[in-house]
Amino acid sequence: MTTSVRTRRARLCSGAALAALLAAAGPARAEEQAAPATLDEVIVTAPAMAEPMVIVTDPRNPRTPIPPADGAGYLKSIPGFNVVRQGAVDGDPVLRGQGGSRLDLLLDGAPLLGGCPNRMDPPTSYVFPNSFDKLTVLKGPQSVVHGGGALGTVLVEREAPRFTDWGIRGNASALYGSFDRNDEMVDAQAGAQQGFVRAIATHSSSDNYKDGNGSVLHSHYWRHSGTASVGWTPDKDTLLQITADKSQGQAAMPGKMMDATKLDREGLNIQASRANISPLVAKIKAQVFHNYVDHVMDTFSLRFNNGGMGTMSAASQVDHLMEGVKGSVELTPTAATKVTVGADYTHDQHSSRSLNNTEYRTGLDIDTKPRVKDLELDNYSMFGEVKHDLSGMSRLAGGLRASRIEATRNNFQPNLSDGRNLYSGFGRYEHDVDLGAPVTTFVNLGHIERAPDYWERQKVTASGRTFDMDSETTEQVDIGALFKQGPWRGSATLFYAYTDGYILVSSSMAKNVDARRVGGEGELAYQFMPNWTVEGAVAYTYGQNLTNDVPLAQTPPLDGSAAVKYDDGTFLGGLHLRAVASQSRIDKNWGSIMSTDIDKTAGFAVLSANIGWRPVDAMTLTGGIDNIFDKTYAEHISKTGSWSGGDLSMYNDNLRVNEPGRTFWMRGSLKF
Repeated sequence: MTTSVRTRRARLCSGAALAALLAAAGPARAEEQAAPATLDEVIVTAPAMAEPMVIVTDPRNPRTPIPPADGAGYLKSIPGFNVVRQGAVDGDPVLRGQGGSRLDLLLDGAPLLGGCPNRMDPPTSYVFPNSFDKLTVLKGPQSVVHGGGALGTVLVEREAPRFTDWGIRGNASALYGSFDRNDEMVDAQAGAQQGFVRAIATHSSSDNYKDGNGSVLHSHYWRHSGTASVGWTPDKDTLLQITADKSQGQAAMPGKMMDATKLDREGLNIQASRANISPLVAKIKAQVFHNYVDHVMDTFSLRFNNGGMGTMSAASQVDHLMEGVKGSVELTPTAATKVTVGADYTHDQHSSRSLNNTEYRTGLDIDTKPRVKDLELDNYSMFGEVKHDLSGMSRLAGGLRASRIEATRNNFQPNLSDGRNLYSGFGRYEHDVDLGAPVTTFVNLGHIERAPDYWERQKVTASGRTFDMDSETTEQVDIGALFKQGPWRGSATLFYAYTDGYILVSSSMAKNVDARRVGGEGELAYQFMPNWTVEGAVAYTYGQNLTNDVPLAQTPPLDGSAAVKYDDGTFLGGLHLRAVASQSRIDKNWGSIMSTDIDKTAGFAVLSANIGWRPVDAMTLTGGIDNIFDKTYAEHISKTGSWSGGDLSMYNDNLRVNEPGRTFWMRGSLKF
């Protein structure tokens, strides 16, 4: 089915669904709504830091520049984040230059990973932001509840609906933009005090986009998802919820020698919790989850294959099964102390099959080839975390996680096995001071141990070792402050990290080095008139490979943004300027599992604008122009490769993927 046909059908289906929901919402009584409608904030510079090293944002709020339809684009507006672009979607996020397994992603509390050995489907490929209620970023190693091996954590969550009486509510949105960008979302909820049902549907598609030079990038895509959730809420303290997700997608990849012709995921998540059990036991939570990703990449479905390119396969299919359980107990031994203890287990299983060019030319289908189970990973963990109020002005937090990682490589004879014990922990002190305005200061010390992941275990070391290279051990300190007083709001964080055994990779090799990273992020906002606000944000990371005395590869350059916003409750608008410095500190051909350094990059500046109107509180209409001056540029951290049409011999692996040129868009959202 062609992209245009899919797009027309999706528009008809989403339009019909939206009309039906609006009709259903019409007779609903005001008292059936759980909460009054809130105004959608247009996120221009960045969502604000909510507490030390924590940023919370609503992924459904409009934002500019308009992000891609995947999860990575919604992180890019947060200072310290960059996105490895490999096409119009399926970007790979990095925080302070760290991504992959150094950045955990959890969907409704369940870890999610892609399957492609070349990272064509990072976890954010399977995230449909409009189908979630809250996006939370934990910067640095400052919690052990959600995992223990990462230098940052992204939580993408849905909040269970609560009803006081029978009612129906929901929200819907639609977006249309340049290059036939076309997104729709409908979220309908119905329930009563005893429980609820919820259904969410999303669709997004786009044709190939153009860069600032007017060059067309091979980047068209389509993707859609469906979610069904049912919950039992016999009282305000009890919840039993079952959620099922299913999504499908396809994406052309200018930064790859193959295209993602299948991006399918199915998920099942069962959660149960009970709060206020006793003065000591504040809450008990349990979770069981199942995620399955099925990914196909090939050289012929979305581009012309003239018989192959070298020894590269014509098609490859990988799948990744992730299943696990998690349980935790929150204790309140005193009014000032909260203790969380728990355990979790995750089983990962990868399998693959491929079709070579000879088989492709003879008409063989990849479905006739057997799947070969290659790698299995089992993670057994226990954790404990304590938060204690020393006084009304000071707080302490700390935690420890112990994990047993067992890996088995099944496609070797004999099979390879690797087991190791890993420990991670943190300690944080927060103190409120009065410097003419209330300021919260903090210092956080973290220790992280991380085993090589599935992607790193595919590489070969200089000594010929595979599969069992050394673990990473990182010691990191974060210090900072945040404040909000009257028209002013701001925050600043500085960090220093030393890693023993940092894993660097090239196209086929891997090595352990000692590495040091220093940097930080800052943001400041000032409401200089009742309806006018100016905002600014900046992020910088400096990385050094101490073993080889060279710059640490794939370190982002200085990145800053400034914006002016207007919002009087009815009309809104803003200007956004992003400026990025050049980056000359590179280590050519080395990097991470996402991308590698190929050359120095020049700086750039991009200006965007938006306007909006709220005819009623529950409706927001916005529109904008991104990259107003049609700047041609590419991010320093980007996938290397360019395919501009013709046969595969026209692929160039010494170019970064350019960002979109001038882009027009309009978006409408409605709560009912």
